[in-house]
Amino acid sequence: MRVNSLLMAVLNGFFLMEASAIQNYLPLAEQMREGKFRAADWVDAGMDSTLPAKSHFVFTPHAAELGIMGYDALADVPAGSVAVHTIEGVMMEADTCWSLGTASIGQLIQQADAHESIVAHVGRFNTPGGSTMGLESFAGIIAGTQKPFVSWAQQMCSAGYWSGCSGDAIVVAGRTAMVGSIGTMVSFRDYSKAMAKAGVEDHVINATESTNKNAAFAEAVKGNYKPIRQQLLDPLNNVFLSTVRENRAGKLDAKQEKELLSGMVYIGEASVSNGLADQMGSFADAVRLALEMAGSAAKNGSSTPKQATNSTQHTMFGKNKFTALTALAGLTGAAVTTPLVEAANDQLEEAGITGVALVSEAAFTELTAKAGRTDTAEAAVAAAQKAATDAQAAEKLATDAVTAAEKRADEAEAEMERLAKQPGAQVTQPRKPAGTSEVEEPTSESDAQKLVEKLHAEMLG
Repeated sequence: MRVNSLLMAVLNGFFLMEASAIQNYLPLAEQMREGKFRAADWVDAGMDSTLPAKSHFVFTPHAAELGIMGYDALADVPAGSVAVHTIEGVMMEADTCWSLGTASIGQLIQQADAHESIVAHVGRFNTPGGSTMGLESFAGIIAGTQKPFVSWAQQMCSAGYWSGCSGDAIVVAGRTAMVGSIGTMVSFRDYSKAMAKAGVEDHVINATESTNKNAAFAEAVKGNYKPIRQQLLDPLNNVFLSTVRENRAGKLDAKQEKELLSGMVYIGEASVSNGLADQMGSFADAVRLALEMAGSAAKNGSSTPKQATNSTQHTMFGKNKFTALTALAGLTGAAVTTPLVEAANDQLEEAGITGVALVSEAAFTELTAKAGRTDTAEAAVAAAQKAATDAQAAEKLATDAVTAAEKRADEAEAEMERLAKQPGAQVTQPRKPAGTSEVEEPTSESDAQKLVEKLHAEMLG
């Protein structure tokens, strides 16, 4: 029965998977299609081929030397433990002979989240992606946990990233860890020519009103991919991308966002620098971060869960504010984002620490640029004020000079009038009326002669 459900999922379902993994699994899918594959072939002799046990795996800090322990019942789990959930291999909704399906893992997450002995969750992701069946529900369960959920990514691609980014933080396992492949595609093999060569002829008959039944697939077989892209791929991809944008709001590198959501896969530290993950670290680091987040939530009295949906926006690391100050101070490789800095400042305020605040590099750069512009503007204003002051001073000097000149002129005129009134200073000859000259015009020669003759005659007589 399990093989049949697996076969149905492989042959009939839609998958979101990283491309190299698809190529690796294609031979297996082909053997299943031809009936040559048996699940028992992958089980060692003498091993029980029953379903994987639905045990609760936890890591208990005060018993760290024991490592990850499995418990049949949560009642046996020590208090203060971190629930550990493993998502490995191709993700399937139903359980297979190799691993639990997302339906069972989701159930274990919900049970652990509701138990008092569990304080946080760590999801160990080592998956290229998988079936879209039940995927949104599984991601919604992770998003809806009341306790912190940290995703530790060894390989977290495609459907795996859809699920993992719904947690509160993502820790990249190492320099070779793979994260991304955020995108949607479909591929299939056309056996029609082989079947025709073998004498097999297909007859497809639709009901009268079922004109669009499987039409997109039929067009794709003919080489027309537009209908299947519009009807299936683009709508599914839009949901995928919107989920990532909302879960990683404020964290994705804005300049790289188009590339990040185009299906690229990133290795190691690149996932942290571009915002797909929050920090590099080991499994122990992921547990430590989950405990810090749990401690911060307990201190702040916050245990409000996100809604169990992939359309919930959240800042910082989601529903529980983790110790941002600790992250800034001691987590190597942590992406110092604006929400992280804001959370750290909130914690400073909550602790009653005043007179100090943290600022992100981006904000500091912006403030520095603003300061430079302010200095330039202030210098320009100062220069303009000085020029105005100089102009006022020059205007005053000119006014004073005119006033002094007018005063000297008035004094000179008064002095002239005073001198004119002194004895001996009177004019001996009256001034001639205006329009006449004070200089006597010389007489003509005849008039002079007559005057001489007249005077001569008077003297003789």
